Amino acid sequence: MKCHSSTIICCLFLSLSAQGCITLTGPDSANTIQAAPSAAPSPGSMRVRGRDGMSMVYVAAGDFDMGSDYLEAAFGRKLCRQYIGGSAAAACYPDNFRDEAPPHHVTLNGFWIDRTEVTNGQYQRCVQAGACRPPAEIRSHYRPFYYGNAEFADYPVILVTRDQAIAYCSWAGARLPTESEWEYAARGPESWIFPWGDSFDGTRLNYCDVNCDAGPGDPKMDDGYADTAPVGTFPSGASWVNALDMAGNVREWVADWYGTYPADQQINPTGPASGESVIPRGGSWIDNPSLVRSANRGGNTPDYYRDYYGFRCVMD
Repeated sequence: MKCHSSTIICCLFLSLSAQGCITLTGPDSANTIQAAPSAAPSPGSMRVRGRDGMSMVYVAAGDFDMGSDYLEAAFGRKLCRQYIGGSAAAACYPDNFRDEAPPHHVTLNGFWIDRTEVTNGQYQRCVQAGACRPPAEIRSHYRPFYYGNAEFADYPVILVTRDQAIAYCSWAGARLPTESEWEYAARGPESWIFPWGDSFDGTRLNYCDVNCDAGPGDPKMDDGYADTAPVGTFPSGASWVNALDMAGNVREWVADWYGTYPADQQINPTGPASGESVIPRGGSWIDNPSLVRSANRGGNTPDYYRDYYGFRCVMD
């Protein structure tokens, strides 16, 4: 169809309509042109957060089963007994796995999550901007000069409390993930036990191995690091959205207060309204395989910090 020059806008309208790019709305629809909404990002799509240069990956809206059923908890206890012996085996008792139950179905909106843990270099920018307090100490477990040392700028920041993590995420224009958001980004709609699947593989993460004398180590594995590793060192351990280090390296603070799970289906849950303890997730360089499972959880006081605790942020 041809359009005369006096009605050239007609050509634009017809062309865009044929491509599904516009719709007409409202009572005066003959004069109203509205662009169609852009497509939602696909799972694993990437963007960079401007304030701190953090790469983020997209976690599409969806459903998963949060927590562990009896068989998954039994598998966790088996892993625990396999790697812990002697008096420390008390950590493998069923009571230490009961806070993962009951498994419950969770529905979440889409969100963006940091691809890696926040690094020393990124956290230092927040400190220099006056928005964050420095970590409690500058050391790591084996390194006397860790935070503020350019050699370790790409390693995860540690020795920060949950509230320090909240302050950083706020400065970066983000927030801490909820416990359910963190677990979904790690496990995916298939509710895998580990970010990569249902079987433990010591080549995919930084955990307590032959180099680690701070906890019960795995004498058969050498991941190359006695404590923290540079973020993103183990790409084969990526989750379903290509988030890295969600098992091992450092435990990661989440936003929720620690409490028991509900049994019924949840939509965008945020945990208890208050509490005495807050939650770390993901396990660390000091942990055995049972503690790096994506459903593993625990509680610490809000002022708690250790040289194996860090965090990552999310954005809506």
